[in-house]
Amino acid sequence: MVLAVAILIISVIVGIIFIPKLKKQQDTKGIVVISILLLIGTALNMAIALKIHIPSPLDLITFIFTPIRDYILSLSK
Repeated sequence: MVLAVAILIISVIVGIIFIPKLKKQQDTKGIVVISILLLIGTALNMAIALKIHIPSPLDLITFIFTPIRDYILSLSK
């Protein structure tokens, strides 16, 4: 739990450092991109700190391509 709070504090500090600089430059696209990436990174790191199982992207790829592989193999027999 302490690690999750530390991750949240670090993320807030990073946001406090970078977002005002981008506001000063009136870079709204940069603000949106940094906010989204910081939010995703914070959420994933907090989930890891709280020992929540996060599935690998490879699981989705395997789920999609296994039936295709099986079909192609059945054609070659």
